[in-house]
Amino acid sequence: MFWILFVMGTVVAIVIALLVGGMVTPRHHLVARSIVVNAEPDTVWRAVRDVAQYATWRDDILSAVLVDTDQPGVRWRETSRRGSVTFGIEHERAPHAFTARILDDDLSYSGEWRWHVGAVAEGTCLAITESVDVGNPVVRFFSAHVIGHTRSLDVYLVAFARHVGSSGVPIVDALPT
Repeated sequence: MFWILFVMGTVVAIVIALLVGGMVTPRHHLVARSIVVNAEPDTVWRAVRDVAQYATWRDDILSAVLVDTDQPGVRWRETSRRGSVTFGIEHERAPHAFTARILDDDLSYSGEWRWHVGAVAEGTCLAITESVDVGNPVVRFFSAHVIGHTRSLDVYLVAFARHVGSSGVPIVDALPT
């Protein structure tokens, strides 16, 4: 009987710790990362802007499909092992920058990604800014303290560098765009 109460008490304590930890973690995060690749700016722009081809070079998603093609603007759904997320391009300054917002309203998070492509002496710099609100305190705790806010950006940038033949280049913190 003691062990059952001990285990139940431990589980309750962990749940409370996760909730409290998540409640004191800021709801909003803004992170930016960048990478310099050995590719022309036009090549980089075409690759990041061709969202329908993401699944051909990104290991973190199973598919990327254009949706609502009868609506103005580009919208696509990325499906991964964790589920799917629908994005829509809100602003675009081709061939340098675009912003995509999460369109789903039934997720535990919402926000946007901003891509910026620019020529530098060493090649082309791709910078991505993630601005996200995480409502669920448990998800917020894991996002901030276990997974890390830059993980999704880093996974994207590593896959992108490999896609354009620049594997192994460093990912660095960037100023939000």
